[in-house]
Amino acid sequence: MQGDGSWRAAPEHTLRSGFYIQRERSPFSSTSNVLPVDENGVQTTDQPISIFDSGSKTGWIYSYYLQDEWKIVPTVTLNFGARYDQFAEFVSERQLSPRANLVWQPSDATTLKVGYSRYFTPPPFELIANTTIALFGNTTAAPAVTLDSVAKAERAHYFDVGATQIILPGLKAGIDTYYKIASDLIDEGQFGAPILFTPFNYQKGWVKGVELTLSYDIDNWSFYGNFSAGQELAKNIISSQFNFSANDLALIATHAIHTDHDQTYTSSAGIKYTLPPCNTRFAVDLTAGSGLRTTNPGGSPNGAALPGYQQVNFSVVQPIDAGFLKGMEFRFDVINLFDEIYQIRSGTGLGVFAPQFGPRRTFLAGLTQRF
Repeated sequence: MQGDGSWRAAPEHTLRSGFYIQRERSPFSSTSNVLPVDENGVQTTDQPISIFDSGSKTGWIYSYYLQDEWKIVPTVTLNFGARYDQFAEFVSERQLSPRANLVWQPSDATTLKVGYSRYFTPPPFELIANTTIALFGNTTAAPAVTLDSVAKAERAHYFDVGATQIILPGLKAGIDTYYKIASDLIDEGQFGAPILFTPFNYQKGWVKGVELTLSYDIDNWSFYGNFSAGQELAKNIISSQFNFSANDLALIATHAIHTDHDQTYTSSAGIKYTLPPCNTRFAVDLTAGSGLRTTNPGGSPNGAALPGYQQVNFSVVQPIDAGFLKGMEFRFDVINLFDEIYQIRSGTGLGVFAPQFGPRRTFLAGLTQRF
């Protein structure tokens, strides 16, 4: 259940408020075939035994926020307020989160902003199961680490400063910088054979970066480009510890590491052209990155990066606006036009057990009818 509303309390003040209530039921069951071992870890038979584990949990989330949009002067707007969140799932936590954002428009061409937010993010309830590790004792599935603390909510301070500038008619540039300090930073990993994600927490996390944007529209042409540089570091795993080796846990307890999805540089660019008078739209776009994290043999977890990659895509869109076909649109796309072969994940990152590659050259065609 969700509800939101606003009230123009005065010409300078607009109040907004809302609530959110969610109930979830999460049953789980698993059957594992394992082999028994003795106290020295030596297999005692080649006949597997089955271990059955099941359970269920009901979770609740309650949220409420109140915000005031205050136009201090016509060119300066302050949004401030607070949000209260509480959840009761495998653990119960709550937080009151203040937030404030100041926007200044000294001219029609320039916008400046600065903001602060306190965030409270519960772990994904559907990915958590109250499994009993003790059931796997004296079997080939017994983990080396038996600690299994339940995942907790992430609490973060988020700072943001940015600006946009219209340089020329149709030419717009923007910059945004951010910095995040997190406690109980939530991450997700794939451990063992199942492809399901398992959430876990780092005790501390730091995220920082800058994003640049540029766009230009003139006549039938449209150009855009984006570039970002960022870094996410985290330290000390404090939940779901049995998924990690004792050596990795010991190292991460005292050293901050890159998270597995940390990519230093990411960029995209594109060109669009509309051909008159048939309004055929041609587009070419590029995505590129410096590579996600990987672990070299003998190196620290996520201590290296995969090679950079680039992918070019092409599309043609033909609207049809005649007779009974009015509102129809034909589209043809080529994904990875030059059939570049590149690896996204190596399977050696922390919590990433399988390699993953980008798509090969792919042709797609489709029809859309709008009424």
